[in-house]
Amino acid sequence: MSRQPLRWGILGTGKIAEKFAAQLVQAPSAKLAAVGSRSPDQARAFAARHGCPEHGSYEAVLSQVGVDAVYLSLPNLLHHRWTLEALQAGKHVLCEKPLAVNVEQAEEMFAVARRSERMLVEAFMYRCHGAVREVIATVRPGGIGEVRVIRTNFTFNRAASRDDVRYRPELAGGSLMDVGCYCINFARAITAQEPAGMHAVAHLHELGVDDYAAGVLGFPSGAVCSFTCGMTVENDRTTFIGGSEGRIAIEDPWFCNGEFTVIRGDERDTITVPEALPPYALEAEMFARVVRGEEGPWITPEDSLGNIRVLEMLRRQVGLPY
Repeated sequence: MSRQPLRWGILGTGKIAEKFAAQLVQAPSAKLAAVGSRSPDQARAFAARHGCPEHGSYEAVLSQVGVDAVYLSLPNLLHHRWTLEALQAGKHVLCEKPLAVNVEQAEEMFAVARRSERMLVEAFMYRCHGAVREVIATVRPGGIGEVRVIRTNFTFNRAASRDDVRYRPELAGGSLMDVGCYCINFARAITAQEPAGMHAVAHLHELGVDDYAAGVLGFPSGAVCSFTCGMTVENDRTTFIGGSEGRIAIEDPWFCNGEFTVIRGDERDTITVPEALPPYALEAEMFARVVRGEEGPWITPEDSLGNIRVLEMLRRQVGLPY
């Protein structure tokens, strides 16, 4: 397959789209070719900042023959529709997490990707980092014995506003969908299993979404995971994995600094896995390799579907829609 840079179109001009576009210039296998927004003014301003053509609609980006792949960073409820539109327009799709609001949507998205012979990958950027991959590679073969306890969290503190799509229940916002999905994905990746039992409790904000929540997952192996997530919470993001023969600590795996620590008895080993690229550029490089058939996706369809099943169940438990 051609080694020409993958030409990207971006749907949406929010904060994550800004980060992706800003780092894309450092990815050798990527070129920013277009951005689309429902607001022509926002598209124009975004394009001026990042040096690409702008379009006042998502359809206009998808119609461009000079766009090979789409990075979709729209509100959660729009992932399904615009992923289908992009795939049917012949574009590969890197769709922000969570991929969809329910399993039925996600299954349709992957079915259309297969029929279209295009790649669809859920954009869990943190799973691209070498340190996170090394943690998984250390734990799964028994590097700390049997995994018994996982403690993980992803929170941030931002003022609540109807202008923030995370606080829009009709767009499937909320902390479980926005950041709890990372904790669930991490625990499933560490155990290489689907949870056999789960439970969540959530605080419901007056705007109608869960602004913070906690959950527990139990796995067939006997491993248990506790997690917290939140959008109005100051917290430590360090993640811990406790095994029968040792433990691992990794500080903020979601925006990894490239280090984690393995402790076995009195021995403490800090492992560093440097990356030459920032996280979103690394993700774009990995996606290009997937498109070229050089490696499989870092998040498989089965992985995405498993995560959405858990999210759907937990949201149902706390009384949230979708």
